[in-house]
Amino acid sequence: MTACWIAIALKATLWAGLMSVAALVVPSQHPQVRRGFALLGMWGLWVLPWLPLPWSDLPAMAFTVAGGSSTEPGRLWLVLKTVWVMGSVIFLLRVLSDITGIERLVRQAQKSALSADGIFEVRFTEDVAGPCMTGWLRPCVLLPVAAASWPEGALNAALRHECQHARQMDGLHRFCAALVRACFWWNPAMHALCSIYEAESEVCCDEAATKACSRQEYGEMLLAHATQMPMPSFALPFARSSGLRARMQRLLATRRGSRWLLSARWLVALALFIGAAVLVASVHVIPSVGAQKIALKSEARLRLNADPFPWAP
Repeated sequence: MTACWIAIALKATLWAGLMSVAALVVPSQHPQVRRGFALLGMWGLWVLPWLPLPWSDLPAMAFTVAGGSSTEPGRLWLVLKTVWVMGSVIFLLRVLSDITGIERLVRQAQKSALSADGIFEVRFTEDVAGPCMTGWLRPCVLLPVAAASWPEGALNAALRHECQHARQMDGLHRFCAALVRACFWWNPAMHALCSIYEAESEVCCDEAATKACSRQEYGEMLLAHATQMPMPSFALPFARSSGLRARMQRLLATRRGSRWLLSARWLVALALFIGAAVLVASVHVIPSVGAQKIALKSEARLRLNADPFPWAP
């Protein structure tokens, strides 16, 4: 059982770390691709670490774990597993609380005659300081009451931004990110992977919103509506103060790298993805008893295959 826990931690960390690097290596002019790598990393955590190695002739890396409840290492692993599980339960309860809070917020919000592209419902509420989107099966855009007096261009840009979140199904992906953070709350690689996804999702929505106004006007709007107001995890705010500087730099960036450098970065990102898949599939963590059995079987196989008369003519 200890080997199983170590295998989960090791494989998940390898996969998340390499996919985070692959996403960051992709040129910044392609936020959708960066976001795709991050999403592949998040959703792949639930599937790819458990797939067997497709090439039987490729050697696997095996790590042996010494166990035993009566030994000191055995007690240490028991304590670590207990802390992991308790922390995950606490974070999962927080996720449940956020879901309940956002549902209550949507129910209490006032319905609006506005329609976001005729598909998504728009509601007004005093409980948000700026526009935000929530929901997956039934996406809803929440606007502050003061948004009714906004200029038409600003309102259209905000609606475009939040509607892009809904088109990208960010409500579902945020839920996946929340589960990843809850299950691996102790792992910096998981938090980095989820942060990359969230940052690139905002950049993608910013690109969609700039079709309603100029980039300069949109940047000024982001600054005007930046908020530090705490929001539930599944409410995607229009302009959160944290990370706003990086979004502004990406929004107004005009510099482009050389073609050779961009091609090299694409190749490195692809190599990292393939390497992550192979590495995660080839890592095995086995208990010490299992390692001894494998060693005995290998020795027996060698003895059976050996020539009993090596010096015979």
